[in-house]
Amino acid sequence: MKKYLIGLSCIIIVLLSIFSFIIINTNAKSENEKVYNTIQKEKYNDKKELVETNEEQEQLEQEEKAEEQETEDLDVPQTYSSNEDEQDYSPAVEVNNINYGTFGRLYVSWYSAAVYDYNVNTSSGSSLQTIVDNYDSAAYYINHGKLIIADHNYQGFSVLASLTEGNTAYIQFEDGSTIGYRLIRKSKGYNTGPDLVDTDGNSFFNMESDIIMYTCYEDGIMATLWTLA
Repeated sequence: MKKYLIGLSCIIIVLLSIFSFIIINTNAKSENEKVYNTIQKEKYNDKKELVETNEEQEQLEQEEKAEEQETEDLDVPQTYSSNEDEQDYSPAVEVNNINYGTFGRLYVSWYSAAVYDYNVNTSSGSSLQTIVDNYDSAAYYINHGKLIIADHNYQGFSVLASLTEGNTAYIQFEDGSTIGYRLIRKSKGYNTGPDLVDTDGNSFFNMESDIIMYTCYEDGIMATLWTLA
């Protein structure tokens, strides 16, 4: 009986040891799983925070780029390329730079020059020769009751020789108004000093016209007579 009890006690002790070992291993496994899960959770949270941080950084960079682009767009001056806008654009500086002389600006075909009134400039000692010698300058004066405009042929007034009766010219004044003229006669002649005459000696001053324009031509002058258009 005693041996039986001792054997039974040994079996119980063994069983208890096995049971304790199982419980300990189970608890240890559970603890390990908890630690593992905690670590994984922390890794997940860290990764999530990193992703969120990267996304926020990318969003911030995109917003900064958008702001920079917006600033650049404001700094770029607007340009217009349509023909309509180009035609409507008339810079004031171009208008202000037009030289009207003391009388106006003459336009004959492709020729254009500022007209200076010799009758006004005589009081300041200016000569007719000085006026016509200057660049972009034609002389305007009155002789025998006729209005006269003169300039050098090499400064563009040679255009008179290429004109035909019926051609037009005009003088524009600083206020924008104009006076138009129509060519009624063109003739070679001579400048005798006190007079302008044709090849037959007839004075151009005695011929019907409102204005006479002349320039040097060959061994004499080319005179053109105009009436108001």
